Amino acid sequence: MSNYVPPTTPINQPPPQYPYNQQPQYPGGPPQPPKKGSKVLLWGLVGCTSLLLIGVTLAITGGYFVYNKAKEMGFDPELMEKQPALAVAKILTATNPDVELVSVDEEKGLITLRDKRSGKVTTINLEDAQKGRIVFEGEGKEAVTIEAGGEGKSGTVEVKTPEGNARFSAGSNVTLPDWIPEYPDAEITGNFSMQSDKTDSGSFSFTTQDSIDEVISFYEDGLKESGLKVSTNLVRQEGKVTLGTAVGEGADKKQSAYVNAQAVDSGTQVTVTFQIKK
Repeated sequence: MSNYVPPTTPINQPPPQYPYNQQPQYPGGPPQPPKKGSKVLLWGLVGCTSLLLIGVTLAITGGYFVYNKAKEMGFDPELMEKQPALAVAKILTATNPDVELVSVDEEKGLITLRDKRSGKVTTINLEDAQKGRIVFEGEGKEAVTIEAGGEGKSGTVEVKTPEGNARFSAGSNVTLPDWIPEYPDAEITGNFSMQSDKTDSGSFSFTTQDSIDEVISFYEDGLKESGLKVSTNLVRQEGKVTLGTAVGEGADKKQSAYVNAQAVDSGTQVTVTFQIKK
């Protein structure tokens, strides 16, 4: 069992939220938050969602996931000791019904899996996985790398592909474009960034005790000072503001920002997404 010691703590990253069924309307529509597009891109780069999720899980949790799943499923400890690659392969396929095992190379520590829905095949190196690094070697494609680092609030996951790179972080380590104003005393709890040949985009979230009106007013003024055209909207329920948005776009349409502020129990939760076209 010593081959599978947990290398890191799983990232505690709350995803950006957009929970509201009464979205304000804008002429031409607001810029789409980059994260949606990034999901489609990442799924396509790896070839299927099931294999990508396996890669992210292994990269973040390493042997922690394998060890606990083995215990839950009642696997023979001797199998984990004598044939670790086969044991891991059985666990992954048993917990992911859309994935089937193609081959196992115990000597090299390699597992080859196939997604049943897409037919895509990829190979995972267990030694790399223990170090928080997964390399997808798909058929006829350049390698896709998923790498996890840090712990807790400093944890990150990076996905590197031939088409572009994406980075997810649980903490405040985020670099903003100079035209995005920094909110005073904001503690960022999660952020995302992606670079490709055509665009750079990103998203970050934080919670503040300021009102929704104050948050939207701050970003409206800041984005206007950066030269963007800005439109805002506040949604009220029973006389109280429960949701606010600010949409900014550059004159050349190469810069765009979308700010979403909503009331939560702990104050006002804010999510900012931005995109830069090259």
